[in-house]
Amino acid sequence: MSRSRSRLATLRAVFSLVGAILQGGKGKTHESNAVECASRGPLVEGFGPTDVYTAAGGPPARVAVLMMHGLTKDGIKDHRIPTFASTIARGGMPVILPEFPRMKRRLMSFQDPEDVLRAARAIPEATGIDKVVLLALSYAAGPTCLAGSKMSDEELAGILTIGSYYDVEHLSEFTATGGVASYGDKQPAAHDAAKQLEGRWVFLSSLARWLPDKRDVEVFSAGAEAWKGGQAPPWGEVREKLSPEGRNLLDYMTISDPEAHAEARHNLAPGVLEAFDKLTLRGKLGSLTAPVVLLHGRYDVRIPFRESILLREELSSSANVKLAVLDAFVHAERAYGWKKFWRVASDGIKLTRCGVEILGWSV
Repeated sequence: MSRSRSRLATLRAVFSLVGAILQGGKGKTHESNAVECASRGPLVEGFGPTDVYTAAGGPPARVAVLMMHGLTKDGIKDHRIPTFASTIARGGMPVILPEFPRMKRRLMSFQDPEDVLRAARAIPEATGIDKVVLLALSYAAGPTCLAGSKMSDEELAGILTIGSYYDVEHLSEFTATGGVASYGDKQPAAHDAAKQLEGRWVFLSSLARWLPDKRDVEVFSAGAEAWKGGQAPPWGEVREKLSPEGRNLLDYMTISDPEAHAEARHNLAPGVLEAFDKLTLRGKLGSLTAPVVLLHGRYDVRIPFRESILLREELSSSANVKLAVLDAFVHAERAYGWKKFWRVASDGIKLTRCGVEILGWSV
């Protein structure tokens, strides 16, 4: 491929990526004939099926996009993903989308970073493409950054996150209280009671696995399943069935008073604190040298956009990092249609600037 054609292909790929984000999963690119989606078996042992999106009749790609779907019950079939992956693939970058079974069950684990790393290192054998861009949505962005910190520049072209967390304890505090004490006077303006309840059950069912009494896992798992069915049990009813350590965890995730919540942290089981420590990004990304682009919706009610600001500060000393806070977005999806043209247009400008950064990723 000539240099001019390579440059043209690069521009096309980058602006397809920008377009995919700007659509926020609301388009219909996946319904066109421009992209093919093939369903394959697990990318690595222990994973679910893999969807691979490629441009129909396109030239060989130099970089593949490995996309992590986050905590969604639909996994790789989440309603936002087909348009998102298809639009990126149309630009010439194949999108490899493996299903992470735990994340599909809406469970967090300190094993997730290793799973992302295993998937990334399976790409060359599966596709013949040696270099990857890691693209992660929501919670999956944290494990993805941790995995990327263990990859070489020969393996990793760059990382793109949408709605990442920085400190998992900030995320738990926001889920419980609606704020984060260390933010000071820069508290999140956006909050949603329904999303708060969802987040509490995600944390409880995930963290219960590191409690000493395994009966607590059964109690929290049953409660989470009841919540999914629209019949979440009262907290008092749940509390009666728990061990002392389980009750401490329940208090930590349901106390809304910030001071009482901070006090409840001191009573958490050691295994829970260890899980927090392994999943936080604070102080762990010094070896990450690949370029990073962070995107976050200003009105995100699941993960405050200040988390991406803190992540940028963490990365600024070791990696080339760009941040765009998007005014038309909530959590990994666009909330405002073209009637709010000024917001969407403003985000388009920000994303285009990020696209210029991605031009240097040899895409």
